[in-house]
Amino acid sequence: MLLNLLSAPKTNLRSLTNMKILISLDSSSSSQRAIDFALSRPWAEDDEFLIVSVVDVDRGDMSMASAMTSPNKTFNSEAERIVSEAKELLHNYLPQHKLETRCLSGPIKQAIIECAKNWSADLILLGSQGRQGLNRLVLGSIAEEVLRDAPCSVQIVRRKFSRREDQS
Repeated sequence: MLLNLLSAPKTNLRSLTNMKILISLDSSSSSQRAIDFALSRPWAEDDEFLIVSVVDVDRGDMSMASAMTSPNKTFNSEAERIVSEAKELLHNYLPQHKLETRCLSGPIKQAIIECAKNWSADLILLGSQGRQGLNRLVLGSIAEEVLRDAPCSVQIVRRKFSRREDQS
């Protein structure tokens, strides 16, 4: 296989190396860090991006008022806003790249992994909220779960270490 790649014409070699990057976002600051990370990387011109946000109504991440009116509509609107804003931002910095968006539904980890499999992603990029101790034990870590079960490489963007944060 390596010999075939080395002897292939450059146009074919380039098309074999394009990446499909799935960026999973929510409304957290960790997702903003994931976008910032994506914008700071040098990407090949033919790399493709799929920006997703997962709606998991059973998770209960909303106000009581929203839940009582129309939870699916509330979550779907928020997910659509998140991916739309991210696509616009990425397009401004990476105008030559193919950018798609999707709003997924279901348990977050499973939705991300299934989407990555179906889209044949080469890389999943997502943020981590950096929970520790009891919070991490009780609430879990979506990023860790995706990392364990993903069908491809995973880049978890963590909060930058800050001496001020460490002293608090």
